[in-house]
Amino acid sequence: MFRQNAFFRAFALSVILIVSSLNFPFLNSPVNGQATESPISQQEYDKIKNCTTDPSKKPTPVEYLTHFNCGHVSKDATGETMRQFTLIVDEAQKIPITYEGHIFEGWTFNGTIPGPTIRVTEGDVVRIRVINSNDNTNAHSFYAQPINFGKDNAFTKTGQPGGTISPGRSFTYEFVAQPFGVYPYYCHVEPMADHINRGLYGMMIIDPKEPRPEKEEMAMLLNGYDLDLDLEGPTELPPIVPIEGAQSNLPIELSGNNTTETNMSNVTQVPIPSNDEENGNEESTGREQRVNEIYTVNGKAFDYMMNPIVLNTGKPYRVYVANILEFDPVNSVHVHGAMFDWYSAGTNKTADFLTDIVTLAKGDRGIMEFTYAYPGTYMFHAHQTLFTDLGWMGLFDVRGNPVEIPRTDPT
Repeated sequence: MFRQNAFFRAFALSVILIVSSLNFPFLNSPVNGQATESPISQQEYDKIKNCTTDPSKKPTPVEYLTHFNCGHVSKDATGETMRQFTLIVDEAQKIPITYEGHIFEGWTFNGTIPGPTIRVTEGDVVRIRVINSNDNTNAHSFYAQPINFGKDNAFTKTGQPGGTISPGRSFTYEFVAQPFGVYPYYCHVEPMADHINRGLYGMMIIDPKEPRPEKEEMAMLLNGYDLDLDLEGPTELPPIVPIEGAQSNLPIELSGNNTTETNMSNVTQVPIPSNDEENGNEESTGREQRVNEIYTVNGKAFDYMMNPIVLNTGKPYRVYVANILEFDPVNSVHVHGAMFDWYSAGTNKTADFLTDIVTLAKGDRGIMEFTYAYPGTYMFHAHQTLFTDLGWMGLFDVRGNPVEIPRTDPT
């Protein structure tokens, strides 16, 4: 009997020790229905982001670097954070774009080229009201890549709510901010290249819910100006031409993911332009391709040469970059005196690679992170000599004592 009791007690003790060593998440859940607290409040996060307290301000190109517009913040009925913005489109705006007296006949969001840097947090409910001023003569719109709507509230070039906003009218775009990353926004009305080149663009940053490591931050948009504003090259879709003997305007019906079969011989088709027409060959069309005469970062040529950006040795920096250049196939960013970690599109918290130059197609964007070890004056510029000579060049004025910077594998 004694042996049986001893065995039972030993067995029970063993079970208790095993169970106590296990981790059951439900045992650590809050009591009385309390929800777990977020790692940081919205107010604290906005302070880290350096959100401006004056969202109506028209920043100069120098101020634009750190002028982050986080909107008017409130809570909706469900307690979710809501951010509201207003963008006013004005045409025929006189914008100084060089120190040599060049004045550009621009189109603007809120009076500046680029438009305001919109900054929100992943999961925020965002409302952006776009007002097309009465004095304008063109329809306009707002488009950014992460914004998606159903067919009843679609983002389209024509025909759908918000697709085109007539002069004197407005439209409010509402969406949930996701996924986190860096996105250019711009007018999506044809001829789109002209609307963008005239100045209707900006940057939208969607920050992750969990903040990135804290660094001093800046925004840089790369652009160019076609000063004569002539539509030398083809920028519009070719017109639809009915096929002889065919029934025009016969649609292909779509139902979910299934396509209803239609006699394709009766469908109106778009003629395919020849290679010469596609390339805007001067001999075949009498038209030349559009070209830019001035290139900048944040809107004014050589502004950061005239006003070098002051940095400090040993201090980490983060730069949000977007290429919104029209009429050139690529742009680039090259930094002297330091290497930077590059995060393509800003949609990942792990760097893609370590470099001193990155090449960007139109619409490409990302995040640069770097730290300077030695004081001095260092250039940053496009790695196309033409762009550099015509305005896309600046200086970092790095101050402080030399420091040792340990390198870590960004991956």
